[in-house]
Amino acid sequence: MTKPFEPLKLEGLDLEPTICARCGFCTFVCPAYLDTLWDSQSPRGKLFQLAKLIRSKKPIPADFAARIFNCTLCGACQEICQTDIPLLRFWQLVRQEIGNIEEWPEIVNYIDGALQETNNIMEMDQEDRMLWTDMVDDLVEGKTGIKAEVAYFAGCNISFKGTLAHMGENTVKIMTAAGVDFTILGEEEYCCGNPYFVAGGFEQGKELAKHNLKKMRDLGVKTVVFNCPGCHRSFAEEYPHLLGKEATAGLEFIPFSEFALRLLNEGKIKFTKNYPHEVAWHDPCELGRHQNYYNPAREILDAIPGLTLLEMKHTKNKARCCGGGGLLKGVNPMMSVRISGRRVEEATKVGAEFMASECPSCTMSINDGIEHIASEMKFKDLSQIVVEALGL
Repeated sequence: MTKPFEPLKLEGLDLEPTICARCGFCTFVCPAYLDTLWDSQSPRGKLFQLAKLIRSKKPIPADFAARIFNCTLCGACQEICQTDIPLLRFWQLVRQEIGNIEEWPEIVNYIDGALQETNNIMEMDQEDRMLWTDMVDDLVEGKTGIKAEVAYFAGCNISFKGTLAHMGENTVKIMTAAGVDFTILGEEEYCCGNPYFVAGGFEQGKELAKHNLKKMRDLGVKTVVFNCPGCHRSFAEEYPHLLGKEATAGLEFIPFSEFALRLLNEGKIKFTKNYPHEVAWHDPCELGRHQNYYNPAREILDAIPGLTLLEMKHTKNKARCCGGGGLLKGVNPMMSVRISGRRVEEATKVGAEFMASECPSCTMSINDGIEHIASEMKFKDLSQIVVEALGL
């Protein structure tokens, strides 16, 4: 049994709630607060309550624990915080405390059980992890578990959800067209651990991290490519934090947009086809605010003949969340879809023909938002745009 708020104390963050200036700037940007307009749901309100709990050494009550998980972990509060509180890490550690007192939401406990039993969040057989390759089986034939300097890590959502398989298919098509020698892990690809990390389950995710890194090392991989920002963030940030920097030394982890831009700059792919569309770009939180990747996708879109890139009112480090992060879609699906709908409305206001992004979670959430508000807006993943613009 751990001491009250030990996760925060171990990282020296237990005094952060007292640093909060109560200025309220976070209420301007927090998607959960903007959905409810309850100050108790705002970062400011939650910090105020946590300061009292930490000072009195009282456990987090169940109803307050639920409010902590009514959050997308988008990082907008950290971005605007006037006292520079590292709120992303802080909320993760508060969630770890909630796990320590066994008050995780039901969906988090389900995911925990699925990962322990099957090593994926869908609770499916690992032998089904290659289902996403059905439409490109000729391109991945002989690629599973071979030695190569480049690896493609599909992640659970792309591997097991048919509506997202196209992201993996497109990436393989582009790699093949560019002459990239690559490998995939197949059944040996385990969940990246991101569902654990956003829930504060760092110790639970440690074995997944060790497994995935060992497989990459065994295959001589130097560069790992991701469509999923959550997977990318896990490898690039959580793994070295959890296992030490030496665990990932010599390995490069890059999102799809940066990889595609590299291929473009090296002359391995070239856009020659006219693509006359007006596109509103949505920055995924885990790629943008969390890791400062904003320009690669924009450079790719700007390089496509005929494409007009439109920026929404809230963009780059001020981009509004899609509503799907931080496990919110599972914890509070109605709040999630309302947040999604508001993001779709922003794209509609700038006259976009369709929205685009590079994230499986954003893809699901924005499409849900389109349906929720009965919008005529369409959505395409960046990999789909690149494949279409290349004529593949």
